[in-house]
Amino acid sequence: MKSLRLCVLSLLLGATSAVAFTIQIDYSYDTDNFFNTPEKREAMEAVAGFFEEVLADNLLRIDPSEFPSASWTARFTHPSTGGQESIVDLVVPEDTLIIYVGARALQEQVSGQGGPGAFSASGFQSWFDRVRGRGNPGALGPDIEQTDFAPWGGSMTFNSSVSWNFSLTENQPGREFVTVALHEMMHVLGIGTAPSWNNLRSGGKFNGPAAVQSFGSAPDADSGHLLDADSTLFGSFGATHGQMRPALMLPVWIDTGTNFDVATDLDLAVLEDIGWQIRPREPMETKALSPARAEFEWQSVSFLDYRVERSTDLVDFPGGSGTLPGNGQMLDWSDPAPPTGRAFYRLAAEPNTPQPSSEPVADAVAEPIDDDRQIHVIEVEYPFITDCGCGGG
Repeated sequence: MKSLRLCVLSLLLGATSAVAFTIQIDYSYDTDNFFNTPEKREAMEAVAGFFEEVLADNLLRIDPSEFPSASWTARFTHPSTGGQESIVDLVVPEDTLIIYVGARALQEQVSGQGGPGAFSASGFQSWFDRVRGRGNPGALGPDIEQTDFAPWGGSMTFNSSVSWNFSLTENQPGREFVTVALHEMMHVLGIGTAPSWNNLRSGGKFNGPAAVQSFGSAPDADSGHLLDADSTLFGSFGATHGQMRPALMLPVWIDTGTNFDVATDLDLAVLEDIGWQIRPREPMETKALSPARAEFEWQSVSFLDYRVERSTDLVDFPGGSGTLPGNGQMLDWSDPAPPTGRAFYRLAAEPNTPQPSSEPVADAVAEPIDDDRQIHVIEVEYPFITDCGCGGG
């Protein structure tokens, strides 16, 4: 009797395997004990987990012990005092961002603040490149030429003087923590803060090709946010994929009482434009699986093209679908001729708009920055966005 057994659903971005991308939340500067309950920490970790699922970047390790005559100081806004904090020779693991979180009393209309960490470094050019680019060449060079962003991490502050809703799925009284935390983390990731964001913004518009593909034209933008832009929700935290809502990265958002405001297709498109790699979320959903029919569906974004690939041996994937353009809605595909016996399916995706190469490169051999072989010092600063507003719950 013919049978079809689904053995593996694996997700790939382009031709590379999925990266174990990690966002490490650090509460050591939460000196006001804002995150003092499991519920609050669970909400914060869930927001980090969302980005771990959708980002597939390679970031090299930052460790001065691996470089000659190297040292550095990571600097960031203390989340509980607003002052400047620094850590000497912080070690940042591979494929990891470290984000320090906490809270303090802010103006009532401000829900949160956030941004990437700054740094100063001493050593040779290869060390500077490691700290600033982490193996991503588009994050190096003069600010006006950068097409990528690879921070070590940053910090996020929440308003401790207002009431919060820490639910992961339900719209309850209070400001939605998930919405605010997603927004602030996107500032850490470079929206409104990275040179690659600034380089795509002109004439009051954000001109990234993925954003234009998503929105239908270049969306309005100021120095730190998108403006007056609607898009389709990327399903998460109980929000239905494909619903039309305001973009998450507006400077002010209103709690309508109907569902969480979460990342939209446009927000993710902007991340793609400033250098991050967006990958499909795991797993594909199995709609049907029988000897006669195999059908799957998944959440799409408008700036990726998809294909379902099929194998019987996990070596070659000769079968599957053709190109399936993403549209910000749910996509599905049925295998018209499932093979006899076992079948392995995987979902592959690649950008459908021009994107600069973000493939990591090995560090060059350590060389001095000029001919006199003197150790030099550099300092790099990024904005910390302080005016993110929110309506009441």
